[in-house]
Amino acid sequence: MPRFPVACLGVFVALGACAELQNTGTGGTLAGGGTCPADQHQDWVGKRIDVLNDVELPQGTRVLFPTTPATMDHREDRMNVIVDKSDRITRVDCG
Repeated sequence: MPRFPVACLGVFVALGACAELQNTGTGGTLAGGGTCPADQHQDWVGKRIDVLNDVELPQGTRVLFPTTPATMDHREDRMNVIVDKSDRITRVDCG
């Protein structure tokens, strides 16, 4: 079996990983038509996580505790609520 086609395939895959991604404009908006609302919820920082019981979080929002595994992908339309070990919100951001 010739190895040349397999080697070429590896080169194409490697070059494809270097290609610049294009923003198609389809991402970054929530179902309500806005972008990540983290800037609207900075008042949560320093408060106990209980404040989240009274609100409806946007779809896809992640509430992350110190032991919560999380993917490292960045999504501009996703809100993250970071909670410390004492159940206090330390950060609200997008990604």
